[in-house]
Amino acid sequence: MSASVIDQEGLPRPDVSPQEASELARDLFDVDVTSIKELGSQQDRNFLVSDGGQRWLLKVSNPAFSSDEIAAQNAAMERLAAAGLNAPVPVSSPAGFPIHVTSIAGRDHCVRLLTFVDGTPLIDRQHLSPTVLGALGSTLAEAASVLAGFEHPGLERALQWDLRVGEEVVAELLHFVRDPHKRDLLESALSRLRKRLRPLRDELPVQAIHGDITDDNVVFCIDETGGTRIAGIIDFSDTMYSWRISELAVACASVFHHAPEQPLALLPLVKAFNDVLPLTEAEITALWPLIVLRGAVLAVSGEQQIAIDPDNEYASSAIDREWECFNVPASFDWDVAEASIRAAIGQPKTPAEPSPQMVQPMLRTQARTVNLGWDSDSFSEGSWLEGRGQEQRLIDGDLVDAEVLLTRYGEARLTRARPHSELEPINVALAVEVHAKDRQSLYAPFAGSVTFDTQTAVLTLTGTHDTITLQGLSEVPHPPGRSTVNVGDSLGLIGAEGITVWHTRSALENTRPHPPRFVRASEFSGYSALYQDPSQLLTGAPGFLGSEMSKNGDTDAVLERRRGAYNSLQGYYYDAPPQIERGWKEHLIDTNGRHYLDMVNNVSVLGHGNPVIASTAYRQWSRLNTNSRFNFNAVAEFSERLLAKVPKNLDTVFLVNSGTEAVDLALRLSKAFTKREDVLCCEESYHGWSLAADAVSTSTSDNPQAAQSRPAWVHVVDAPNDYRGTHRGEGAGVRYAEDAARLLHQLERDGKPIGTFIAEPRNGNAGAIGTPRGYLNAVYATVRNHGGVCIADEVQVGYGRLGAHFWGFEEHGAEPDIITMAKAMGNGHPLGAVITRREIADALAAQGAFFSSSGGSTLSSRIGLTVLDVIESDKLQANAAAVGQILTDGFTELMNKHDIIGTAHGMGLYQGLEFVRDHVTLEPAAEETRAICARMLQLGIIVLPTGDRQNILKIKPPLCFTAESARFFLRMLDKVLREGW
Repeated sequence: MSASVIDQEGLPRPDVSPQEASELARDLFDVDVTSIKELGSQQDRNFLVSDGGQRWLLKVSNPAFSSDEIAAQNAAMERLAAAGLNAPVPVSSPAGFPIHVTSIAGRDHCVRLLTFVDGTPLIDRQHLSPTVLGALGSTLAEAASVLAGFEHPGLERALQWDLRVGEEVVAELLHFVRDPHKRDLLESALSRLRKRLRPLRDELPVQAIHGDITDDNVVFCIDETGGTRIAGIIDFSDTMYSWRISELAVACASVFHHAPEQPLALLPLVKAFNDVLPLTEAEITALWPLIVLRGAVLAVSGEQQIAIDPDNEYASSAIDREWECFNVPASFDWDVAEASIRAAIGQPKTPAEPSPQMVQPMLRTQARTVNLGWDSDSFSEGSWLEGRGQEQRLIDGDLVDAEVLLTRYGEARLTRARPHSELEPINVALAVEVHAKDRQSLYAPFAGSVTFDTQTAVLTLTGTHDTITLQGLSEVPHPPGRSTVNVGDSLGLIGAEGITVWHTRSALENTRPHPPRFVRASEFSGYSALYQDPSQLLTGAPGFLGSEMSKNGDTDAVLERRRGAYNSLQGYYYDAPPQIERGWKEHLIDTNGRHYLDMVNNVSVLGHGNPVIASTAYRQWSRLNTNSRFNFNAVAEFSERLLAKVPKNLDTVFLVNSGTEAVDLALRLSKAFTKREDVLCCEESYHGWSLAADAVSTSTSDNPQAAQSRPAWVHVVDAPNDYRGTHRGEGAGVRYAEDAARLLHQLERDGKPIGTFIAEPRNGNAGAIGTPRGYLNAVYATVRNHGGVCIADEVQVGYGRLGAHFWGFEEHGAEPDIITMAKAMGNGHPLGAVITRREIADALAAQGAFFSSSGGSTLSSRIGLTVLDVIESDKLQANAAAVGQILTDGFTELMNKHDIIGTAHGMGLYQGLEFVRDHVTLEPAAEETRAICARMLQLGIIVLPTGDRQNILKIKPPLCFTAESARFFLRMLDKVLREGW
């Protein structure tokens, strides 16, 4: 290798103005430039030029680079392009030369014209999804595979970007870093790097690499499904011979600034690379140190470039990002990073030596464990949100009946998690806490050396293969500094506040940071490879992980069991769903303790885990639960309360178990009363799954074969949608009603008079779409004039959810003949109802009795009463109006910022946000909607697509939904729409 570039006074960019670049394009490549724009570069000059039709990249290379080096870059581009990867290729001049050497300011420069690769650099997309990172990893590996075997004399280069000389580069450019703290960080990292990389250098495969496949040099486009697709690789200026793993390290370092708080977010990139091009053992070990080294090279090189080229806005604007590329991986635990990479690619590192057999446990007193996880019965009514205070209360309470109490390693503590967080909680225990009622000693489980730090009260016992770290011991019988202990020697007493115990492998480097007490669930696989469960050393018995109890929280295993036993027709949300096992108010909680904002659960109208409902259910079930044919007060009282909520002409109640049963019964009642079979319903509606309810359900999202399977007695009118339907804008309701009237007249002439019209007053299933003004009253009047009965299906939209109205039909001033309701009635308990006129009910009575085993039972009636009580006492309908207005106003603001939002539907706490690709054609953005929902889940929000086009966010949270939750939802939605998904 020739003399190092770092021996020079840096590489300022060639001094070429846009005017001079235009002249070069014209004189050398015969391009009549009509527009020109300078693009950023660290050491070259790049210009986007156009002749009004075609676009090219004019590249003026730094004079430090030889024509052989430039020729190698051209050959690498052509090699990748020939293999099907989208890369720029050189354009020959009229004279037949792909490279022109021309004098600029007295020095020879290589000038090229390259094809321009369309797309947007990934650096401009703040959020890089696991899918996009995986695609980037695959692209990297494909490029590396194509360049394997590529040879060219211009690849033997002396570049500061070659990580083989990275340590030298950092050391020699360190003086450009003025901040002493930053210099100290770099020097410390450099020392660690040398130690780790020295034994690996000769084992790392060397080949031709691109050398700079970063988020700045990979462009993407939005494909026809609305997804992000890698569109090409650009900028081959750093093509060289180097370690193959450098290609991956360079890319990894470039993505940290997209999510600096999540260093391991790059694992999908690494896994995808490894799937195409398996890493060697040496490459796996070297990867994280090389990522840190790349970040260090970027940081010092950026400082150097700013010093020698202060007008370089590209370098100045990038410097903070380049420091982030160093600081994030350097400050993360390097051993944990390697273990996490190994876990992600399925290559765990086998310990060189097995853990020693414990000679005797550290505790001489029998210990119990305390449950602080998702399944703890000690938590109720959100008490875990009190945090450490609640932890201590539970520990103190359990110590009444125990001498010693242990917390559980690997447990995701609810007390360490919070709602309204876009990041998963740091709550999985990496250590075990030991609490004692009275003074208890701890004893050495094996022989070794002890180090005691009196300032931090940390004692470390190091054996042949294992290390135990204890924090909080009192009366330690060992002097400060280092001493030796034998098996069974006392280590000290358990302090009044308890102690914390970690168990690690002794082989880990002694410069590693103090172990954390808690980590994120996504990080635990890496940490647990290094920090092991100390429970067995403490008690002699296995710990929590691996126990039968812990298996209930194994999300993947539970999902597999579900797939095996529970029919797949009853599907589940998301491709990789979290395991939801707990809820509180408007939050759902998974087995990792993460709190998700629940935007879809209109069944739990009062909120999850409501203590009043729980108390009612317990009391009534303890007293009596029987069917409604017995005489008891609750069913009479509940029926009276329901009748008080509806128009006075509706005077009798049926109680059933679900919305489907309510609709099915309503159809039977109507047919019995009118003695007509034919039913009129609306497109894009859903009413239930029974034969009759499904027959009048027209939504293709629930039944793609709805039109083909529809019986002859069902007749369908257009969905009255004034945004994208047949009729739009002002007067749409009247025109839709006129269409319905024409169909009714035609059916009557054909001998099929309509007996029933069923519709939601606001189409909930379609996305909370409002019925246009004038429609419902007009259709009701026409149906009744033709001898029919009108059913208002309030299963989804009723019960106070709309805020301004208790029932959806009230919004229109209409009065139905029959009302169906369910969902909200029981706050999750199966409960539904049909309310109608007695004369309609009597018509069905003439055909025989009606009975529902648990419909109207003592328990169902009492729960139904309690739901109504709480809606009223907690003013939940008013809350729906107030908080719903926050959402409505927020959606209006978002519509002005993000073109993908077509319109907002709904009111109160039943709303829908519709996404479109075009505001004229209203092309549904279905794929984008699914991707947005997936991204929202990552941010702690459960929201799902709805409607036949699956392009509307369904927004129907519990009615206890707070203003704080509404603002968190709006903030996260804005983040997703702004940063990408």
